[in-house]
Parts: sequence; C-alpha cells; structure tokens
Amino acid sequence: MENLLLKVAPKEEIDKKLEHVFEMLFGQNSPERIYFEEDDMAYIVDTGNDDVRTEGISYGMMIALQLDKPEMFSRLWKWVKTYMTVPKGHENEGYFIWSCAPNGQANSGGPAPDGEEYFAAALLLAEKRWKIKEYGDEARALLHAMVHKGENQDGYPMFEPENTYIKFVAHLHMTDPSYHLPHFYQLYARYGNPEDSAFFLRAEEEARKFWLKSANATTGLTPEYADYEGKPYDIDGHWTFFSDAYRTVANIGLDWLWEHQEIGQGQIAVNIQKFFEPYLENDEEIPVFKIDGQPLRKEEQTAEGFPPLKVHHPIGLWSTLAQASLVTNEFDSTLALKYLKYFWNLKLRRGKYRYYDNLLYFFALLALSGNYQKEWL
Repeated sequence: MENLLLKVAPKEEIDKKLEHVFEMLFGQNSPERIYFEEDDMAYIVDTGNDDVRTEGISYGMMIALQLDKPEMFSRLWKWVKTYMTVPKGHENEGYFIWSCAPNGQANSGGPAPDGEEYFAAALLLAEKRWKIKEYGDEARALLHAMVHKGENQDGYPMFEPENTYIKFVAHLHMTDPSYHLPHFYQLYARYGNPEDSAFFLRAEEEARKFWLKSANATTGLTPEYADYEGKPYDIDGHWTFFSDAYRTVANIGLDWLWEHQEIGQGQIAVNIQKFFEPYLENDEEIPVFKIDGQPLRKEEQTAEGFPPLKVHHPIGLWSTLAQASLVTNEFDSTLALKYLKYFWNLKLRRGKYRYYDNLLYFFALLALSGNYQKEWL
C-alpha cells in the first residue's frame, strides 16, 4: 500500500516514528503508556476516565495485528474474555461489557457495538494472518449474535435488521455515524458466517450511503449520534461534531484505502479538510461546531456543561483529518499535502487525557504510512 508520508519524510524517519510511538503507548517502561500487562493478560486504560473499554482493547488488538505482535494480541483478547464477557443468562449474553475497572470489575452490564465491530474484524484478520482458527470461530460466534440476537432468545441485535445500520447501543433505534465501518463489513461477508454474507454486503453499501446522509453537504461534519435519517440525535448533549464524530472521516479514509468504492464520500473528506483548513495556521483552541459549521453557543448546550464549547481531543481531531488525505490526495493533492505536513509535525498528547488522542494518532500513522493493511488475506 502507498506510503503517503513519503511526501513529507524519508522512510527511515517514518519507520523510526512508528517505533517511537508504539514504545510510548505500549512500552512497559514508558510513563505515557496506556497498555498494562499482568501475568499472561493485558489491558488498555482510558486514562481520562480511569477505566478499561472494549473500544480501547479492540483498538489495541487491531494495532497488534497490524504490527504482527501475536503475543500482545493474545494477552488483550484473554483479558476481554476473562473480565468483559457478559455472563450467561443475561440478555446481553454473547456480547462484551463495554467498561470495566482496571481490576476487572464491571462498570456496566451492557456492550458498546463499536468494540464488537473491531473485535470481529481483528479476530477474522488474525485467523488469516496467524492461521489460528479459534480466532475466526470466536469472531463468527460474535457476528452471529450481532445479527441474530433476539430472534430466539432475549436481547437485541447490534445491526438493525431492516436497514442493516449498526446501532449506538443494541436496544435503541439510533446510531453513531463513526460506528459505520463498511470496510469491516466486507471482511464479515467474506470470512464470517456464510448465511449472513448477503446481509453484510448490503450493510457495506448502506454504511457508505449513511455517511452521505449524515454529513453536512457543505462542511462535511457529522454528528456524534444520529437518527436513521442521518440527523443529529440528542442524548446527553451528543448532537454536535464532537469526539466520536472525528472518527467518521478517518473511517472514510481507511475504507477508501481498502475498498475504494466511490459513491460521493470523497467530497465529504474534501469538505471537512477545507472547513478546518483555516485552523492549520491558528494555535487558538478550536470551537465545538454544529454540523452546519456554526460554533456552539453556551445557551445551546442541552446537558449541563455539554456539549463543551471547545474541542477536548485536538490531537485526535487533527489525526483523523490527516487520515482523510488517503481520499483527498486523489481530489485535491495540494490540500491533502497540507494535512500530511501538519500531521508529521504533530506531537503526541501527554498526561491524563492522552488515551483517545494518541490511539487515533496511531491509527492515522499506520494508515498514512501504508501499514494499516489486510494484504495477508
């Protein structure tokens, strides 16, 4: 896969940066690590919330897979199965508890579907890369629950049966645009359960269409939460372009890299890079925007102090915007290059809130350097 970062740095510097960032986030002697080993297991801490999330561990598993680190992958997956598996008899049986304390105590009884999506994709890819059939079998069991739960037992599927959309939580009929991962659904269709192949091929197509529904036609901004028409959906103030929403354009970039199925989503990437272009030369805090591009005003906050008025994860935001260059390089290479240069000089976040920013940074670094792959299939 093409290494776009060669436009701004030599390969040896890119490789060195990959090693440095991995060591900073996952090295056991790093003061800024988010990855912690114990016995034959490991977990990833959301340092801002002092918990362990399926989001973070599934991201870590995908990173371990991409960097060919089977021991790290195994450690993380064992922690998930040991502490995050929903108990038998619970309506969420077959899924994973989305948040636990670092000691393994559950903070919730329910799942968050983005974690399951990444688990399934990472396990299927691990089966192919490392020839471990057990991983594939576990992915297929999870995918069966995600599609069919509630048909003959308690609980709810994570994918909406009628429109194939991934839900924000299994029991609600609404979604999160950043959860729509068509490039993963292609994997599910090819290597998941044969009886669900047609469903996931349809889900792949519908996910790309949903990006077009949920993105503002001028700004390219998408809401954190949305109804099935793509309009902002307010739960606890999550209706603006805020933290979850940053990932949508990164997903558009990775889907472009893996599948390259253009239905108009390329314009979303161009629009959002153009929208934030003035801030490339501005060191001021970035406002939180409504999807029409207007800064959020205090009187518009719909929960106490939420949404915030300023971006909380600027490194994560800039990283995902840079990952959009996977797409915009084909439409406006000058614009794409501006973001590549900015990203190359971007510093990792340190301190309490480093978890989310730095994981999004690492995903962008992998993708832009040609190291976010599925080529061993």
